[in-house]
Amino acid sequence: MKNYILLIFLFSTTLSYAQKKGRIIDSTTKLPISYVNIWVENEPEGTTSDENGFFEFSKDYTTKTIVFSAIGYETKKIDWNSISETIVMDSEEIMLNEVVIHSKKETIESVIGNFKRSKINKFFACGEKPKIWARYFPYKEKYSITPYLKQIKVFSISENKNTKFNIRIYSIDSLGRPNKYLYSKNIIGIAKKGNKITKVDVSGFDISIPENGFFIAIEWLIVDSNKYEYTYKEKGFKTKLTAIAYDPVFGTIAEETNENSWEYIEGNWKKVEEDIFDDLKKKEKKRYSVLAIELTLSNE
Repeated sequence: MKNYILLIFLFSTTLSYAQKKGRIIDSTTKLPISYVNIWVENEPEGTTSDENGFFEFSKDYTTKTIVFSAIGYETKKIDWNSISETIVMDSEEIMLNEVVIHSKKETIESVIGNFKRSKINKFFACGEKPKIWARYFPYKEKYSITPYLKQIKVFSISENKNTKFNIRIYSIDSLGRPNKYLYSKNIIGIAKKGNKITKVDVSGFDISIPENGFFIAIEWLIVDSNKYEYTYKEKGFKTKLTAIAYDPVFGTIAEETNENSWEYIEGNWKKVEEDIFDDLKKKEKKRYSVLAIELTLSNE
């Protein structure tokens, strides 16, 4: 009996050491930082801090490095064994475009990246690990007439009501990858239950298009309100299996190149891989999935 109790004690002690809980705060204001993307470096593992900056790992990642990434803050890397109950992040200087105030004039709008709902038949989804998908929009001279980002529109599918996702806006680096943030705060989108066109109003943020283009990225939030459980059947198994995923699911369009489509995984940016679900016998050209994102631009 004593040996049995001892085993239980040792197991529970080991489990408590494996778990990591903490809170992420701003180094200057000491206020919590919401929706921080937390990755296990070079591993498809991670989580997200909640609205109050709290996070939790239920597994042990000894010898691994944990990456903390949030809009407006310098990315922070900490060895697993050095993670404390309070993680402090330093704000990052954002190179915002100069905002010029003009006299009142007639509003002009233009739309780029417009998509047809009927053309969407593939989707980007998120399992139990955080993900970010990004789409690059190259600059065109005609954007000088309507240089400000007014609205972002995506096609979303959600099992839950009012699920939240984060929008990140990046510049482009010399290798064509997402680089620096162009806006210093979270832009939270809300997807309603069902198959919807989700619109995010960004007209009050004064975000203008850089002359070398920019990335619009969708970040899934690994929080309870976005979680749902589903069943599926795998070849070779008689019974259905259960898995966890996080809303929303986002529609994609097909392109013949992956130059404009990137995925943030294992703490690194990578180009999306070729679609493998197409019928290779019928397919004449390579096809890559790109987020279906429509942008409305304005002159004010």
